[in-house]
Amino acid sequence: MLQDEIRALLEEEERNTVSDAFGGRKTGDQKKSYSVARIRDALLAKTFEQNSPDVEAALATLQASLPKKVFKLVLGNLIRFSFLIELTNLKIGSTKMKTRWLPGDILMPQAGSFEPVRGRFQPGNDPRSSSFEECLSVFTHCLKEVAEKYNENSSVTDKILNLDASSSVPYEFFFDYTNPQANPVHTRENVSWVLNHDVVWLLKARPLIKDLLEKKLLDKIQTKTYKTDRALTGKDKTNRAKRWEVLAGDFQHSTLTECWSVERKLYEDLVCFKNFPVATRNNFELAGLIEIGRPVSRCPVTHEVLDYEILSGDPVHGKAEYQVGHKHPLKRAGRHRGDNVCWQSADGNRIQGDLTIEETNLLLDGIFQRKMTLFPST
Repeated sequence: MLQDEIRALLEEEERNTVSDAFGGRKTGDQKKSYSVARIRDALLAKTFEQNSPDVEAALATLQASLPKKVFKLVLGNLIRFSFLIELTNLKIGSTKMKTRWLPGDILMPQAGSFEPVRGRFQPGNDPRSSSFEECLSVFTHCLKEVAEKYNENSSVTDKILNLDASSSVPYEFFFDYTNPQANPVHTRENVSWVLNHDVVWLLKARPLIKDLLEKKLLDKIQTKTYKTDRALTGKDKTNRAKRWEVLAGDFQHSTLTECWSVERKLYEDLVCFKNFPVATRNNFELAGLIEIGRPVSRCPVTHEVLDYEILSGDPVHGKAEYQVGHKHPLKRAGRHRGDNVCWQSADGNRIQGDLTIEETNLLLDGIFQRKMTLFPST
């Protein structure tokens, strides 16, 4: 049966690539990355029959509906979303992709302690893990959902192509979890289509700005938006994992849709930096992506004007003049989403520390008032 072939392909690829990253016996090529494309191309070589079991019928229907290029994109994206997860390995040195059902060891937080324990990633023991059967159900559901959205409005194929052309993260697509706190989280009932206003905005904005930005700046924005910071101490240890694939209780967790809102906010503010290329800002205004005459961007702590020439210049090693910060720090239950992120000057970031923006402003106001009382002539 087709589902047995899909499972065999996915598990074989894991055995050939994951090695001992999750505590298993060292096999295959440890440096080799999991190839979603190999699974996708193996399926594309098959002929799907509509009068077949559920998954094959869904594949046949979608293949008959979509242009060939679009179907290929959708198939790869849904294989990645439905069956796979990228986890931080035991050494916290990098991430590795694997199936959601084959067991492995990972570092997991324990209640009341900053020392993680070695836990088992497997269905029933980790909310992100799912059986193959459940993953297959997610895959089938998503195939049908794409077909339904295409039948409602065929222009969805343009959005799929545009998302692929401007993607900020590999296999970015229009599905997310309805309830990210669910346990288990990766179930058919908890998956929803999320072609929302933020991603529609990004599909228009990315082509206008991405070719302008130098690679180091673009990489910084994409990393800060979509991946966790390196956390090698404390309870939650991660290393550049996708934010929506860490545990929901992790302070760095964020849904895909929240990450989209972060990318949008950073671009909205960036195009209003002093000395930002005028032609690109004008294009944003003409496209209705920002309001005409929007004020220049400022650090929310020091209130100094943020300068694009400083941001895009050559920084001193290990020092960034401007940083992406959170108005309400993540370690104090702030969320990684658009209404909580901001560009900050290095001074502003140092002053804020682990305070909220409101607490920082109160602190600075108090300092200024006491200074004026004690030294009124200064």
